[in-house]
Amino acid sequence: MRENGFRAIGGLAQRLTSGIAKGRGASIARLRAEWTAIVGPELARITRPEALLSGRGARAGVKGASVKVAGVKGAGANGAGKALRLRVAGAAALEVQHMGGQLVERVNAYFGHKMIDDIRLVQGVIAARPAPKPTPAPDPALVTRAAERAASVQDPDLRAALTRLGARVASRRHVMLGAPLSALGAAVVARDLRAQELPREKLLEALPGDHILGKVNAPNTLIDYASFTCPHCANFYIAVMPTLRKEWIDTGKLRLIHRHFPSDMVATRASQLTECAPPDKFFAMVELLFRKQVDWLSVGDPEVEMVKVLADQGVTPEGAQACFANDRLLDKVLADVQSGQTLGVRFTPTLFINEENYANPGTVDAISAILRQVGR
Repeated sequence: MRENGFRAIGGLAQRLTSGIAKGRGASIARLRAEWTAIVGPELARITRPEALLSGRGARAGVKGASVKVAGVKGAGANGAGKALRLRVAGAAALEVQHMGGQLVERVNAYFGHKMIDDIRLVQGVIAARPAPKPTPAPDPALVTRAAERAASVQDPDLRAALTRLGARVASRRHVMLGAPLSALGAAVVARDLRAQELPREKLLEALPGDHILGKVNAPNTLIDYASFTCPHCANFYIAVMPTLRKEWIDTGKLRLIHRHFPSDMVATRASQLTECAPPDKFFAMVELLFRKQVDWLSVGDPEVEMVKVLADQGVTPEGAQACFANDRLLDKVLADVQSGQTLGVRFTPTLFINEENYANPGTVDAISAILRQVGR
């Protein structure tokens, strides 16, 4: 199970404020630009990303010390996978070498997918980094407007994160696009805040905007909170859903409601793409993204690769960018996350079956047993 919640959405808010207004760009360029945020100021002072090495290049032609990271799939002797060549100040080389596994985990966790399998060290002088440009404070009027929109959110951390997110996205887009402040002032938090206004029992019913698979009036309801970068969520759609559909959904006994609970920026982008789909294609796109999860997460830029996976569903690179820039779609994703937070969701997948939280039962047999026990 993948732990998400608003520890994740807090990070999502930070990344959206930078990522929503710019593309992912070259991976090595992002690594260099965001290295301090990835590894912390102390390690950033003594290390510097130099290059990403793919395939055999990850094993050959690298001068200086090298790190073999144990226990990382794809970092075997065959040279498969991708390695990060990292320059390190000579005196700190041994210390950094011992931290190789941690660095791999930090990089992959930051980007929300397996970006690298290995670290290769080269010793050299680390030039002093220029002082970062100060981040301009959002316009006070935008902050006030965003705070007003988020005022009814009861969770103080969520309310603060949404206020910052709305104000900063609006500020950044105003600078980049010259858009009227009144039109963008708190677009990200301009949603119905349904999770705060509705009692728990209402959140466990079908809500306006929910995506429902099966008969709308089926006697049993399964609500799935899922993240597109979560392997256990993919397993649910690959291993569990075929039998669940055949025995419960297609027979009219069960309706499935899919709600977004992204754990990172990549999962959020995938959620936005599915929200762009026509209603009759939503679940086809969801299933395709989960079935091809390894393909689009493990090669290249996930945001580019997920679009390629969905090409047969009519998704184009230009259309995807329009989806990513659509505040209404982001509002829907955040509203789903907020409803999950209200219901106590902390990881994905989390399944609610007939109003009860069963977390992740795992197998189709376990879910079927629950349905037979509590089914109507």
